[in-house]
Amino acid sequence: MKSIKYILLIPVCLLAACGGSSTEKAVPQGPPEKPVVKLVTLKLEPVSSKLSLTGEIIPYDLANIYARTPGYVKEVKVDIGSKVSKGQVLCVLDAPELNAAQAQSQSNSMGAKAKYETSRTTYLRLLKAAQTPGAVADNELDIARNQMRTYSSVYQASRSATQANKAIEDYLVIRSPFNGVVTARNVFKGDFVDNTGKTLLFRVEDNSSLRVDVAVPEAYNSTMLKDNEAAFTVSANPGQVFKAKLARKSDAIDPQTRSETWELTFPNEKGLLKPGMFAQITLPVSRPKEGFLVPFKAVVTTQERKFVIKLVGGKTQWVDVKTGFTTKEKTEIAGDLKPGDQIIAQANEEIKEGITVQIKQ
Repeated sequence: MKSIKYILLIPVCLLAACGGSSTEKAVPQGPPEKPVVKLVTLKLEPVSSKLSLTGEIIPYDLANIYARTPGYVKEVKVDIGSKVSKGQVLCVLDAPELNAAQAQSQSNSMGAKAKYETSRTTYLRLLKAAQTPGAVADNELDIARNQMRTYSSVYQASRSATQANKAIEDYLVIRSPFNGVVTARNVFKGDFVDNTGKTLLFRVEDNSSLRVDVAVPEAYNSTMLKDNEAAFTVSANPGQVFKAKLARKSDAIDPQTRSETWELTFPNEKGLLKPGMFAQITLPVSRPKEGFLVPFKAVVTTQERKFVIKLVGGKTQWVDVKTGFTTKEKTEIAGDLKPGDQIIAQANEEIKEGITVQIKQ
């Protein structure tokens, strides 16, 4: 009997314990705290940036010189590093068969000239004699006139052939196309050269003025260069800064590099720079129109989107934006925004859309 009493006491204790927990009251939850934020008021202002790129220095003019007629190198008058002027002889070729052809052409021309002059004299005499009625038959006069015309055509053709051979003969003398310096020489006396374009005789470059070509990314295509001038340095002259003027733009985007070539010119009278050098160039570029610049932390970037948080009617609104130029402290943005709009200076994903915030003064 005693054991039965003890068993009955267990559920009573359990009920007592359950009854005790029901007397506890739940702690009431207050409204969530409003985020404290600082606002930035958008205003239009000049948008500029300094773009650091690598450019290539090339000569203002460059000519690869090949032979226009086959021949043997008879004489070489210049070497690499030689300064030359326009029309100066670089080398002379020898082509004996060409000289023989020229001599034959001149002989043919002289023979044709003699026949023409004889036929002309005969025709003029017959024409004078024909003034006496019945002295010369009309048919005989026509034959003389036609013969004169034929020999005239032959003579003119021979003259043209002689002039053509003379022009080819002039090709044996290789001349500089402009003032410059010889930067390559690939022939020596006695070498045979042809006119197939396989053998480069000389390379002449005009380095008195240089071009600085730089590939500017597509995003900067519509920008302007301040004062149309840029500064650059080269590794060969450490610590020295050079200035170059913008001369032209290619006005086309390279499909492979997605960039546009800007070409600047540098006066190189002192010969401080050489073609082939690389230039570290700084381009102070700016937008043609004003834009919005905001702190970096005002832009939230996720895998899906890039946005700022604008205050509309006291509530938050996410606005998608695109970023552009960047400065040391700010970045350019573009989107559904207008001057006077207020956005959160330090935004993040935790600040949801449609909520009210507490503005930090």
